[in-house]
Amino acid sequence: MDLVAIISTSALVTAVINVIGVFWIKERLKQSIKHEYDQDLAKLKSELEFDLDKQKKLYEGKLSIYKKYYTLMDSYTAKSRKALFDGFQTGIIDVLNDPSDSNTTDYIRNMLALQGDVSEIFLTFKNEINGLRLEAGEKLLKLLDEYVISLEITQEKTVEFLQWMNANATKFITNPEETNRISQEYMATELNGEGKKLIDLQNQIFLEMRNELGIV
Repeated sequence: MDLVAIISTSALVTAVINVIGVFWIKERLKQSIKHEYDQDLAKLKSELEFDLDKQKKLYEGKLSIYKKYYTLMDSYTAKSRKALFDGFQTGIIDVLNDPSDSNTTDYIRNMLALQGDVSEIFLTFKNEINGLRLEAGEKLLKLLDEYVISLEITQEKTVEFLQWMNANATKFITNPEETNRISQEYMATELNGEGKKLIDLQNQIFLEMRNELGIV
C-alpha cells in the first residue's frame, strides 16, 4: 500500500472514529440529561403528591371540625330552649292546677335547678365553641365574637326571667294576667330579639364555613 492510500485510510478511520465519538458523546449527554430530567420529574411529582395529600388531610380535618361545631350550635339551641320551656311549663301547670304550698315550693326548687342547668349548658357550650377559633379565618372569627356576645345577652335575659319567675311564683295565682304578660314579653324577645339575632348569626357562620371550605 502506498503512502497516499495509507494516509487516505488513516483519514477515513479518523473521521469514522470522530463521528462515532461525537455520536457517543451526544448520546451520553442525552442520556445524562434524560436521567436528570427523570429524577427532577420524579422529585417534583413526589412533592406535588405530598402537598396534595397534605392539603387533602387539612381540608378533611377542617371540614370535620366545622361539621362538629355547627352541629354543636344546633344541639345547644335545641337543648337549652327545651330545658327552659319544658321545665317552666311543667312546673307552672302543677301550680295552676293545685296552688298548694307544696307545689309552689316544688316549682321554686325546680326553677332554681333549671337555672343551674341552663347556666351549665351555656358555659359548657361557650367553652367548647372557643375551640373553633383555632381553624377560623378572620371573617369567621368576627362572626363568632358577635355570636358569643349575643349568646351572653340571651343567657343573661334568661337568668333574669327565671329569677323573676322564682320571686313571683304566687303571682301566677293572684295576678295571672300580669305574669302572663311578662312571660309573653320574654317569649317575644326570644323570638324577635336576641334569639332571632342568634339564628341569623348562626346562618352567617354556616355560610362563611362553606366559603372557607371552597363550597359554593
